[in-house]
Amino acid sequence: MAKDLLEIEDLVVKFYTYEGVVEAIDGVNLKLKEGETLGLVGETGCGKSVTSLSVMVLIPSPGRIEDGKVFYKTSKGNFDLLKQEDAVLRGIRGEDISMIFQDPRSALNPVYTVAEQIGEVFMHHRREELCKRALEGIEQESSKRSALGFIYKLEKKIYERMLKNPNSLSIKMLSRIPIINRYQNRLKNEVIKDVVKVLGVMKIPDPERVADMYPHELSGGMAQRVVIAMALGCNPGLLIADEPTTNLDVTVQAQILELIRELKGKFESSVLYITHDLGVVAELCDRVAVMYAGCVCELADVTEIFKNPLHPYAQALLESIPRPGKEFKSIKGEVPALINPPAGCRFHPRCPNATELCVEQKPKFLEVEKDHFVMCHLYSTGS
Repeated sequence: MAKDLLEIEDLVVKFYTYEGVVEAIDGVNLKLKEGETLGLVGETGCGKSVTSLSVMVLIPSPGRIEDGKVFYKTSKGNFDLLKQEDAVLRGIRGEDISMIFQDPRSALNPVYTVAEQIGEVFMHHRREELCKRALEGIEQESSKRSALGFIYKLEKKIYERMLKNPNSLSIKMLSRIPIINRYQNRLKNEVIKDVVKVLGVMKIPDPERVADMYPHELSGGMAQRVVIAMALGCNPGLLIADEPTTNLDVTVQAQILELIRELKGKFESSVLYITHDLGVVAELCDRVAVMYAGCVCELADVTEIFKNPLHPYAQALLESIPRPGKEFKSIKGEVPALINPPAGCRFHPRCPNATELCVEQKPKFLEVEKDHFVMCHLYSTGS
């Protein structure tokens, strides 16, 4: 049995706007196991992206995480991300948990090259390793030229201090001295080597040329591969993919999905894949969580969801998929406004099986079959 890597308990997120309080996430419960791909599906605006941003603790203003816990398992133990300080979270983001955003253009800075942006990730999380390699290169060079031995010893002392305090003003001033500055050049070369290597893993043709390009020079598929390279550069345990193929054409979508599948196996990462495309879910995911209006209404194995959906919304969602020889059925009603969501079960205004209990009381998220969880009074009451 695979162990739980990520566990979300009773997560509540609200946005305080001038129009009112948006109850974006209302008690979400999720578990992601080691090595699996969990699909998070639902209509636009149901809270999928907000859930993923809560895992990263990156809820934008005026949003606020009001309640809940987000446990993540690391080599140092299992701890609640929502209770960690910013310095700890900055170390976790990128190294333990990475995210691929919907629009790669918005995730890339237009004034920096690909090498500079991916290299920044490496320097933040793998600085000690890169600095060590740069010093080893200079040491080999100095051993061949005895006149440089003294300079190397001086450099080594300076940059050993730099590892401990890279933002020191005195270190920055010393690094501008031409002879000593060769360390910075060596360090830059080591970073570029790793950038080119990871771009090659992303199956980007001519990675050396692409490393020197700016975001506006990249195609949509190429930009998405660069963003994936940034996310996977430090081999994170959890990769969150927030609709990574939304703005791409069908052919490139298939390439990106195949790339994510291959990289998941290579880096042994778990994936939280957010989408509204059930075809992608069927092809890529091991388990599926169905969201509606800020709540996870059903969670089960991907095969079980398609063969035996239990929640009325999950059933209606599958019936709304156009299929040859079957009548197309749309879901009646409209998605509720989350500023003033329906009381009780949020799906009850559109549910054909709704009762008075559904209007008055929110159902519990229960395991009705083995590893099959549903939030519905039809199953909690035993009827």
